[in-house]
Amino acid sequence: MSKFSGNIKELFSFTRNERIAISVLLIILAIVWLYPYLVSKPNIDDESFEEFKVLVDEFENNKVKSEVAETPIKSNNNSNRKKEKEFETFEFDPNTADENIFVRLGFSQKQAVAIINYRDKGGKFKTADDFKKIYVVSENNFKRLKPYIKIKSPPNQYSETQEKPVDTNKNAATTRNNIFVEINSADTTELKKLRGIGSYYALLIVDYRNKLGGFVDINQLKEIDGIDDKRFSQFSNQVKIDTSIIQKFNINKLTVKELSKHPYISNHDARGIEQYRNFAGKIENLQQLVKENAITDKQAEKLKYYVEF
Repeated sequence: MSKFSGNIKELFSFTRNERIAISVLLIILAIVWLYPYLVSKPNIDDESFEEFKVLVDEFENNKVKSEVAETPIKSNNNSNRKKEKEFETFEFDPNTADENIFVRLGFSQKQAVAIINYRDKGGKFKTADDFKKIYVVSENNFKRLKPYIKIKSPPNQYSETQEKPVDTNKNAATTRNNIFVEINSADTTELKKLRGIGSYYALLIVDYRNKLGGFVDINQLKEIDGIDDKRFSQFSNQVKIDTSIIQKFNINKLTVKELSKHPYISNHDARGIEQYRNFAGKIENLQQLVKENAITDKQAEKLKYYVEF
């Protein structure tokens, strides 16, 4: 029994350092337990906090309502402006309307240019239904615009038995019919004054004229791709030709490449001319080339206005 008591006593006996450690631990535990009571809580007024919470909720609700209310108004305004722009309608003549008018009618700028290019190439709208034949005119656009298409009748279109009315603006109406263009000196602006000739064909005429050296016969214009008998008949009575300004070339001096640039001389013909030139030394007349089968009689007849020796 004494042994057991000794053990118990030994178990509860502590050294000086151990007693200090236990004391420190007890103090820490006491501080942790008393901390909530020692530290004062913020003085928050529950009633004020509830009022503040209500204000915040009201502000958030009003903000959401405001955003919802504003969104459709903005969208509607944009939609109305877009609709108003796309569906602007007024009377117009597709034969005379400019690019700005077509854009206002709802076409894009590229579509407007395509319509004008069609006109410049000689295209005309005789009836309202002709307008829908242009590939850039959609079915919906045509249906919308058809009631507003007003095609003016060409001036001076009278039957032989109908008496022409007196018109104080007669000179203005017939100005285009009285225009004459000298085909060998006219620039593209002057050429576009011819009936049926727009920017495209004016450029083709100038290009072909430069290659030829000038026109000696009005019918040479029909050698240009796209100028058929129908188009030619529209302006043939407006054309004048000054053959004194024809540009000739020396057939003895040009190279094969230079000769073949002329519309009446192919590359094969140019090589034949060069071969004969090397053999004979100099070409005196075109009949020499005909006899040697370098060119044909028909070619010689065309070239005689452009060749010098």
